[in-house]
Amino acid sequence: MTAAEALAGHQARAAQVLPDRLDAEAAEQFRRLVVPDLDDEQVRAVTVALAERVSRYHSWGPWPAARIFPALESRRAAWTAGDVELLFGFARPASLKVTVLRVAIGAAEELDPADRGGLVECFRQAQELVMGTNEGSSGERSQLLRRLALLADTAGDGVPVLAGRLQIGDGWSRAVVERLNVPPADIDAFGALLDHALTLTSGPRPTKAWVQRAAELLDGRAGLLDLLHRVLHLAHTCRPEPVKQDHATFHLRLSRDNADLVRGLLWAAQVSGEEWLVHVVLALEPTLHEPKPLNACYAVLGRRGDADAIAALVRMQRGTRHRGKLKQIAAALDEAAAAAGISRSELTELTIPDCGLDRRRQRRIGAALIEVDERARVRVTWDDGADKADAEVRSATADLKKALADERARLEDLLVEDRDWPFAVWRQRYAEHPVTGSLATRLLWTVSDGEHRYTGLPDADGGFTLPGGKTPGDAARVRLWHPVDADAEEVRAWRAHILDHELAQPFKQAFREVYLLTPAEEETRLYSNRFAAHILRYQQAYALMKERRWGSNYLGGWDGGYDGEAKREFPAAGLTAVFHHEQAVDGGGDPVQFCSTDRVRFERGRGRARQDVPLAEVPGRVFSEAMRDVDLFVGVTSIATDPTWADHRTDDARFGYWQAFAFGELTANGQVRRQVLEHLLPRLKIRDRARLDGHYLVVDGRRHTYRIHIGSGNILMSPNDRYLCIVPAGAGKTPGVRFIPFEGDAMLSIVLSKAMLLADDHKITDPSILRQLD
Repeated sequence: MTAAEALAGHQARAAQVLPDRLDAEAAEQFRRLVVPDLDDEQVRAVTVALAERVSRYHSWGPWPAARIFPALESRRAAWTAGDVELLFGFARPASLKVTVLRVAIGAAEELDPADRGGLVECFRQAQELVMGTNEGSSGERSQLLRRLALLADTAGDGVPVLAGRLQIGDGWSRAVVERLNVPPADIDAFGALLDHALTLTSGPRPTKAWVQRAAELLDGRAGLLDLLHRVLHLAHTCRPEPVKQDHATFHLRLSRDNADLVRGLLWAAQVSGEEWLVHVVLALEPTLHEPKPLNACYAVLGRRGDADAIAALVRMQRGTRHRGKLKQIAAALDEAAAAAGISRSELTELTIPDCGLDRRRQRRIGAALIEVDERARVRVTWDDGADKADAEVRSATADLKKALADERARLEDLLVEDRDWPFAVWRQRYAEHPVTGSLATRLLWTVSDGEHRYTGLPDADGGFTLPGGKTPGDAARVRLWHPVDADAEEVRAWRAHILDHELAQPFKQAFREVYLLTPAEEETRLYSNRFAAHILRYQQAYALMKERRWGSNYLGGWDGGYDGEAKREFPAAGLTAVFHHEQAVDGGGDPVQFCSTDRVRFERGRGRARQDVPLAEVPGRVFSEAMRDVDLFVGVTSIATDPTWADHRTDDARFGYWQAFAFGELTANGQVRRQVLEHLLPRLKIRDRARLDGHYLVVDGRRHTYRIHIGSGNILMSPNDRYLCIVPAGAGKTPGVRFIPFEGDAMLSIVLSKAMLLADDHKITDPSILRQLD
């Protein structure tokens, strides 16, 4: 019998007992007087017929005959799977979906579990209908979802172990229901574990009692541990499914409804010390959006605290600029460090991977030789006739490049920590480490042995030769050199040494800008106005702040969106630098186009205990590094570095700023750039046509003489210092420049590229430049 034939049969039987007009009064009389005397077949017929009528009722108001359904349901009819499928089908087109679904769910619950095997898809579609409607109360809808979950779980040969514990709807819950087969021997234990996981709701970390109970549940249960692994594996391998949340539909692997359960399961895996936990967390973390399980990913690794867990935390820390994530990762690292009795920084350096390299910084994989060269670049050499598409080699190369990038960033962070190491420890962790050593041996270190203080580069064996030919003894201490701690003569000498020997450092060290406290800052005492009153391109500035790990609120046309505070934490010093900025008048654009800069200050503590710290009490390295970042924000994103601003009207309020800064005094960043140019010019092919003059690199072309501002890259040309607009094509290698002592100064490349172009101005073919030259 087809569904249409079954429906027609039910409607014919129902017509024999239902009144022709079913208003509120007739429905009440039918409920009280007729329903008690109906036989089983009539109960089913009337229920199906009335449900079909509801599916055609297009009003959001109450249906007069809805009160009949509870009376019919109380008769406990002997339903068939075909009848139940009809009832669920009526819910899809109905305006009053919850009304029909109550009837359909009640009928399905009367079926034997074996007869429900073919209705699982009906139950899942019904869950989507419930989540997509606002009919009824939220509590009623939640109850319907739980009943549907139980029906799906107990369909066929299923067991109700997931019912009431897993909210069906997101990708993970669907994958668990479809793919997880719980052996009968583990049903009770798995249910108890799920119940226990759901009790972890009071805070980000479990209590001792919770941990103890989890350990008891998992002790000696290999099958249960395997189920735990499979459930968490499904959380990141499942397909995202549409979920209605906060009045919108999102495609989610894990929704808010199941966040507590996954968090509890992650902690259960940590309690049991499973080896697979780190790999699961690394795969799961990028897929999560709900804060509870996301924060649990970091917390369980911090509690685990072994080398793999710390390496995973550092990897995730380097991979995000999200302020909330960074805070949680820092808390996890601090917990692991406290448990080990060492600092967070030392904990991190103990977990640096060697990526399989030997002491020569080489690794052989089949026909490929992977090595790190003297400039920390990864090279792969293949044997003749080798398959260069080897997946293992590609993966190992990518991992090595990532490790080198992470180490470069970590070593630069050490500049502000001001740590030192016993010489033997330093040699083992830095000079001799195959990954770290490729970077550390090109940096300057200061060695002190109680009698002598020596700064230099490590020799080929990773050691130092002190004055008098001595080598450091066990009592010697090694620390990373920072120019803020040296006098001007020592800094100049090391910069000359770097240039003369063409030693490319992994980051700016010898040429690092130095920012010392000025008399004006001594007078303001609690804040610095050194970089105030600049106008920045806000979107670029905001991105750069995030890149440099300054967390900031986003400016916009909402409450609290006018003023911004960018903050960078210096945990080793217990300080936070704060850079104030605000929207600049830009015609109310959305998004905000420009911001103006304000003061920089430092604070200690959090919340109500937070207090401003006098600048004179801020360690020199911390002050210099914070001001260097702010100088970078200004130097890179100021409108003064935009050559097209010369086209703006002179009555534009920002034009005066552009003109003053575009050709003004050099900042510390610009002064370092000038020193580099001073050493590079004699080595360039344009050395006879270029010279330094104050803030400018002057270039003699055949058509004109050009003055390129070293700070902004803007150009004035003869006669009468006319402005020349040349928009840089983009970042890349500067033609004709063989060696630059550091990476990361885009403006240096721009200045040199423009100089090379204008020295041969007779060869220029760009029409937009030629029009200005002529």
